[in-house]
Amino acid sequence: MASSRSRVVLLDTSILFSIFEKKLPLLDDVTLELGKVEFVIPESVINELKKLSEHSKGSKRRMAKAILEYIRNEGFQIVKSEDINDADRDLVLLARKMNAVVATVD
Repeated sequence: MASSRSRVVLLDTSILFSIFEKKLPLLDDVTLELGKVEFVIPESVINELKKLSEHSKGSKRRMAKAILEYIRNEGFQIVKSEDINDADRDLVLLARKMNAVVATVD
């Protein structure tokens, strides 16, 4: 009997940029591959995107702002970070804690 429980997928900054830059349906692809999933974004990734939207220049700045807007509009679940200042470390810690998969292009 299949479980109705969702698989948690943590999204990092690089995958979010990839979705926007390449205009690919990566989230749909992940859902097809893993089945029922819950996409989750750590506070550390939000923090990283905010910094990029405030301190980067040109297309990177615009892209970071667009991604933050996308996150708000789509209603992604934001989870409390284990390490707010280091998104990569935070993703590893949260993946272990939540038994989650990390979606990244790094």
